Amino acid sequence: MLVCQSPAADVTKVESRRRILPVPPLICSHKAGWENICLEYYQLPAFEIPAHYQSDYTIVIHVSCQRLKRKLDECFCTEDIKVGDIAVIPPGVIHSYTTQQSELIILTLSEKLISQAKSQDFEEAEILPHFAKPDPLIYQIGVALKATLTSNTVGSYAYAESMGIALAAHLVQNYSLHKQQCNECCKGLPSSKLLKINQFICNHLSEDLLIGSMAREIGMSKYHFARLFKESTGMSPYQYLIKCRIERAKILLRDKTARISEVASTVGFSDQSQFTRHFKRLVGATPQQVRS
Repeated sequence: MLVCQSPAADVTKVESRRRILPVPPLICSHKAGWENICLEYYQLPAFEIPAHYQSDYTIVIHVSCQRLKRKLDECFCTEDIKVGDIAVIPPGVIHSYTTQQSELIILTLSEKLISQAKSQDFEEAEILPHFAKPDPLIYQIGVALKATLTSNTVGSYAYAESMGIALAAHLVQNYSLHKQQCNECCKGLPSSKLLKINQFICNHLSEDLLIGSMAREIGMSKYHFARLFKESTGMSPYQYLIKCRIERAKILLRDKTARISEVASTVGFSDQSQFTRHFKRLVGATPQQVRS
């Protein structure tokens, strides 16, 4: 395995980014004249990506299955990556990982693009770092932008601009926390522990997760953890777990071949009726109605 060791480096500029990677991108948008959004497509050997950060918003789109070890600031996670999983790294967040042979699309969005995407309701929202998770919309946008560059499609600038706006809005809507909520988090769990417990829950959705196991993951007592977690999120750990299960189920239901009972079991519900009851309560429709 190739290893590159260096202190955390600012890789905002293309030439800096390429110094920490073993090979150049096979496809990139730098000569296409795109503004506020950049795409690079890599096929990487097994490699250790050293600690780095940048002033833009980074989306790592995984196009191959693998196991990797990723660190976001002080949070570490071993991830079993599936095609379509994405990681979000906001500006200034130190990111490093050790990967097997892999295929990646890396999208970067400018601060200007994110600021323009913030409506009045999200004016003070802050996008948070996220370990790898499935996001079909971002995956499809990344694949479509890569195909546009590959085919040299006329009008790629306008297409990239519109996709960049859509991506920015999606990040603000789905990956951010209001500053008011952030202030509340300061009174609750530290952001690093909140990120760690969120990843723990997402990785164990199919299990019978108890408050005790969540608390042990971040070295706290059950009572202290439950109180601080609710201060941070506005929900009890159990309510948050149910919400995460339903969000994952919404993605799985897009596969028309998957039986609803199988989806219910995959995300940790004991039976289909329990799953349907919680799904309708949170979504406003049954799984069958969403699918049809």
